[in-house]
Amino acid sequence: MEVKLNATADHVFGLLTDPRWLEARSLAMGELSAKCSARKSGGVQITMKRRVHRDLNAIVAKVINPDSEIEIVENWSGDASRRTATYTLSLIGKPITVTADIELEAAGKACTYRIKHLAKVKVPLIGGVIEKFMIGETEKGCAEELTYLADFLKKNK
Repeated sequence: MEVKLNATADHVFGLLTDPRWLEARSLAMGELSAKCSARKSGGVQITMKRRVHRDLNAIVAKVINPDSEIEIVENWSGDASRRTATYTLSLIGKPITVTADIELEAAGKACTYRIKHLAKVKVPLIGGVIEKFMIGETEKGCAEELTYLADFLKKNK
């Protein structure tokens, strides 16, 4: 997934590593709760816990509750021209993990955000079905978050 944003990479990075902005974004997008923290030490580590509600099909509902707790950890490094991050999403208490590589690349007064997700589900027989569901939901959520970000940038130039 790739999106071009009409703001500097520094500005976008500032938002993506601001716990208050991330919490407000999550709540504005309908999440049940959101708590975020940032730790700076060479790079920036973002840790976010969210309670989410998702509509589930019968197979997925055997493994995942419609209301779930998730934890996301992003570890950012790099400089103003190109920043990268590793991303890990875990469903609390479930054998499900989504990882991703993120890149935020400067392009003058704009920037490009790229992310590629991979799911790992340790559930016999239906793990592949759950992995496809998790990738679909994660990418849908990511697209909605990036649309929110782009709209925020337009409104707050």
